[in-house]
Amino acid sequence: MPTYTIVTTSAAQGSDAAEVSTLADEFVNESEALGYSRRMADEMLGLAHQLSLDFDYSNVGLYDGDLIDEDLDPTHPSFLGIWVLDDMGAAFVPADEFRQSETESDLP
Repeated sequence: MPTYTIVTTSAAQGSDAAEVSTLADEFVNESEALGYSRRMADEMLGLAHQLSLDFDYSNVGLYDGDLIDEDLDPTHPSFLGIWVLDDMGAAFVPADEFRQSETESDLP
């Protein structure tokens, strides 16, 4: 199964700029892809603590497919979920749950 990850990290020392890294790889199944993206999230947590990164925008998005040339966001049909990073660690939010929380936050 080809899988595409997007790692978004806010910059160190109070900057609002964000760095985005992408990776496309082949995995045996969704479980293996999820485990790999979890390790990426854990590495990001380690780097964040070393570099004093702000967690406001830090996450690891997981998409199904080789999507290098596509404009991706959580509304894309291939979105599988996202690892949300904060000071407490990494938490995986599946696509359905993420979209539902986004819809609820748009309500008045």
